Amino acid sequence: MKKILLVLPLVAIAVYLLLPRIDASQREGVIGLPSLQAEVRVLRGDDGVPYVYAESLDDALVAQGFLHAQDRLFQLELYKYVAYGRLAEFIGEHGLRNDRIVRLLDIAGFARAQLARISPAERNFLQRYLDGVNDYIATRHNEFPLMLAVMGHEPQAWTLEDLVAIQYFRIWTSSVNWQQELLTLQLIDSLGEERARSLRPLTVNPEDPATESDEAGLAGPALQLEFDDSLFSPFQVRYAMGSDAWATDARKSAGSAPILSSDPHLDARNLPGFWYPMGIFTPELRVVGTSNPGGPGFGIGRNRFIAWGATNGYSDMVDLFIETSDPGNPDNYLEGERSKPFATRSEELLIRDSEAEGGYRSEIMQIRETGRGPVISDHGMSVVDGLQLSLRWSVPEFALPDAGNLELLLAHSTDEAIAAIGNIATPLNYIVADIYGNVARIASGLVPIRLQGDGLVPQLVGEQDNWAGRIPPEQMPLQLNPGKGWVGSTNNRVTTQDYPYAYSTHFSGDWRYRRVMEIMEKDQLDAADHWAANQDIKNLLAARMRPTLVAVFAEDAALQPLATVLADWNLEDAEDAAAPLIFQAVLRQLALETFADDMDQDLLQDYLAQPYYWQQRFLSWFESGDSDWFDDSRTDTVEGRDDIIRRAGLQALAELQRDWGNDPAAWRWGDAHTVTFAHPFIPGETAARWIGGGTHPLSGSGETLKRGVYDFNEPYEARIIDSLRMIVDLSDDEKVLAHFPGGASERWFSPWNKNFLGPYLSGDMCYWWFSDAAIAANTDYELVLQPEQGEPRGR
Repeated sequence: MKKILLVLPLVAIAVYLLLPRIDASQREGVIGLPSLQAEVRVLRGDDGVPYVYAESLDDALVAQGFLHAQDRLFQLELYKYVAYGRLAEFIGEHGLRNDRIVRLLDIAGFARAQLARISPAERNFLQRYLDGVNDYIATRHNEFPLMLAVMGHEPQAWTLEDLVAIQYFRIWTSSVNWQQELLTLQLIDSLGEERARSLRPLTVNPEDPATESDEAGLAGPALQLEFDDSLFSPFQVRYAMGSDAWATDARKSAGSAPILSSDPHLDARNLPGFWYPMGIFTPELRVVGTSNPGGPGFGIGRNRFIAWGATNGYSDMVDLFIETSDPGNPDNYLEGERSKPFATRSEELLIRDSEAEGGYRSEIMQIRETGRGPVISDHGMSVVDGLQLSLRWSVPEFALPDAGNLELLLAHSTDEAIAAIGNIATPLNYIVADIYGNVARIASGLVPIRLQGDGLVPQLVGEQDNWAGRIPPEQMPLQLNPGKGWVGSTNNRVTTQDYPYAYSTHFSGDWRYRRVMEIMEKDQLDAADHWAANQDIKNLLAARMRPTLVAVFAEDAALQPLATVLADWNLEDAEDAAAPLIFQAVLRQLALETFADDMDQDLLQDYLAQPYYWQQRFLSWFESGDSDWFDDSRTDTVEGRDDIIRRAGLQALAELQRDWGNDPAAWRWGDAHTVTFAHPFIPGETAARWIGGGTHPLSGSGETLKRGVYDFNEPYEARIIDSLRMIVDLSDDEKVLAHFPGGASERWFSPWNKNFLGPYLSGDMCYWWFSDAAIAANTDYELVLQPEQGEPRGR
């Protein structure tokens, strides 16, 4: 036994030293690729960011596909299985919720149909990238990532359909408004139309005071809707994600050209991260930024002429419809007086299961479709007899032959970028700046023109189609070179009160954008100012609520310690401060005290889990001090706002004392508000410490520019965070400022798996190089990709 105990540490040391070599990829030397036309050089510094030098864009795209596969093959395979609704084959039961909604949408079928429509340029763009992925899979078996062996998975050659399926799955994940419609139906069922109407989301454009009040109606039938979480994919977040992005024009920027900041907010807790940093340099293109494994091009970045970033624009591209069964023929549904047969198909879902014969069990989905789309109420839902809910997504109807990403990549001006963005189907707000001093905020997406309703409540199907095409690109929201000298978006409403179309009812509250407005009061900003703004933690929601909270708490002896801390607060959600923790606890309890008497526990949780639905409306009541929602229907007295504030304060005090002790001076926001970086399929704090990035205190909150959003029902662990921070000064031709929580490589023991996590947590600047001289001065590794004799792929 003693000998065994002596040997075990030696074995552990050997494994620790050996694994990095086993799970490694070639970063220097020469590799032959069948699909190249000419030699390609890949230069990397000690941060692992690859810079690709190629003689043509075609060869650069081959190299991009190869590098994505070399550094992120497991991630690529995961994305493919997710996009096809086959995740349960890969990871078991936990993948089913994703697979069901993807199969209902038939993303694979749409991908096949779209391939027949895409333009030759779009096909070539995809094909060259695909060639690079397949060159790696075909020729580099000896260096496949260790995780594939652990999972017992052998990658097969990819197809164009795979790339298109991933592309449109990603578009779908940004189309969350349909879940808001389900919540609205629940509210109508439980509270009735009148009470539900008073809860409809208040959406404010901070630059249009007319949007600060909303008297719109809300009408819909009681459907007795019940549903479980069968169709809620974990890859389509139900609570508030988002982003910040802005740009200052040449006059407002300290240099001679605009400066752009982009900071997408995603669930970026899984290493090595969503983004893949890189540069591409060809005779026709010079670009640095972030790409997304699973597709060619760049999501955020700069070329010689423009820089671009993006936020979720939340334009509503999905509607639910109330379908009526034909009472004389249950296999049909009605469109006015016309009886039409349901289209039907079946989908077999395989679920990885070690106890099942062959290692898999199956689930069969019988899917009915109407002229609008799949009937979702057949799956984990129920409504009144004779009615169904169908889901209609605009993308399969209005997708164009060119996806717009190639055109944006090659754009030479904001005008060309605006034209390219008109083709992009993802519902985003793009921020674009060019070297000529122009800045623009442009909305992308395929938003239907609704004849009835605003997308908040499902419409009853009649004889007339409720969609009359899509909003034309030239009529999508646009702000170009405004007199204020800057443009921006924080997922807030961007349409004005007189906008002619029903665009969306789902937006972030206005406080983050108002914080950007405060920052932009400075005459000029340099890149360091933008970097600091990107990580700003001032909470303007708290600023608006604090005076009332302090006044009410000060009148109650038990709550005076909370009043004192809040009164002395600088309104920054710093990790070492007590006040942010107090504010968040009080905000939660205010919401619970206001709504718990009128909603059952399930509805209450669903409602409060969607802050974009209730927070702005609640703030308007709070500031006015007038709403009958403050009255507790369970008591004989009539409560007002201040009564609820006192009750919420006492509940928050009890919670904080229970969890953090009796001394408010010892409370710390960062003790409760943490973020854990882990491997996607190896959970737990121990695993996070050893092969992840560990657990860390996090400053900021859901209400600040530096984002840390927690699930209302599971406080206070951050789930949605800054997935990337990038600043582009177009007067600086040497570099961009950027970092993200991860690294270029997914390989567990690679030095490039999480090397950007430290600077990300500390807020330190990192440089991604743009000039040849800077790249050469910081090169530590050179990999040469050479044409290999043989038939090139895809040609």
